[in-house]
Amino acid sequence: MKVKSVGVVGLGGMGGVHIAGWQRLGVDVHGYDGLPEARARARDERGVTVHDDMESLLGAVDVVDVCTPTDAHHTVALAGIRAGRHVICEKPLTRTLAEADELIAAAREAGVQLHVAQVVRFFPEYAAAREAVVAGRIGTPAVLRLTREGGMPAGDRWYHDQARSGGIICDVMIHDIDFARWIAGDVVRVYAKTLRPAGPQGAHTHAYAILTHASGAISHLTASWARLKAPFRTSFELAGSEGMLDYATDQRPAVRTAPPELAFAGGWPTAEDPWAAELREFLAAIEDGTPPRVGAEDGRAALEIALAAVESAETGRAIELPTDESDTNLGTTTASAEVTSA
Repeated sequence: MKVKSVGVVGLGGMGGVHIAGWQRLGVDVHGYDGLPEARARARDERGVTVHDDMESLLGAVDVVDVCTPTDAHHTVALAGIRAGRHVICEKPLTRTLAEADELIAAAREAGVQLHVAQVVRFFPEYAAAREAVVAGRIGTPAVLRLTREGGMPAGDRWYHDQARSGGIICDVMIHDIDFARWIAGDVVRVYAKTLRPAGPQGAHTHAYAILTHASGAISHLTASWARLKAPFRTSFELAGSEGMLDYATDQRPAVRTAPPELAFAGGWPTAEDPWAAELREFLAAIEDGTPPRVGAEDGRAALEIALAAVESAETGRAIELPTDESDTNLGTTTASAEVTSA
């Protein structure tokens, strides 16, 4: 099918990012948000065709793009699926595994596609690192170290509420959870700690997790909202049996290899804006069936690991995850809530 129009639901910060991506791809953008002021901004500042309710939006678009707070993902995505629309949903896919399973089953039954926006797979350095690992440039992945840290989000926002967002693990660390699984394969055991419960509504501001992969690899993940008055920073260190890839947004050169001959001829690639690249792949999947690098099942797997990390942090116990013992390969590619801006 040819996608002519997309309806973005949730017209806040992330909704704005998706709107810009769709407009760069030449797709007609419609929008809905429960907040009238958000609808007005999208109409006046971004040229979006806004709707006063979900029913009107669903009748006007081919695809629904869910950019609401996490606790509304399930409600909005399910409405889109039941209306026969393909659905793209921001991460995490849902707030609970039961909700994720319902969406995946509903999309399969309706014959529509469901995509989850785990955008880190589309950042050029992360994508190039995955290509290097698949090509065997570091041998067998053994130890991964991943960080994602910035300041506490300003204001009394929904993601400070653990019940709505899942907290820093489900909102921030889930990016690196998905990337670790993409690099080293399925996860069988999770141990996590959360620290510094000093944010709004008692939100934890720092989290640390150790993932044990079915392959035997170990991932160390750090996510933080405690990097006060400092630039947002991410990094990875991927150590394997034959070498290592080392990346950080604040180091020069950003990506280093050990030994140096592991570097790609011609240097590391550049790419378009990751969010536009992500939407371009989802658009191709909907229009001609080209599989994107991340699927709804990947989004469910990342959520399962994140929720296990939350449980581990709350109980002090390591959490064992069910897994197919035959699958030790790299990661595959395959309640009512208020609809407002994320």
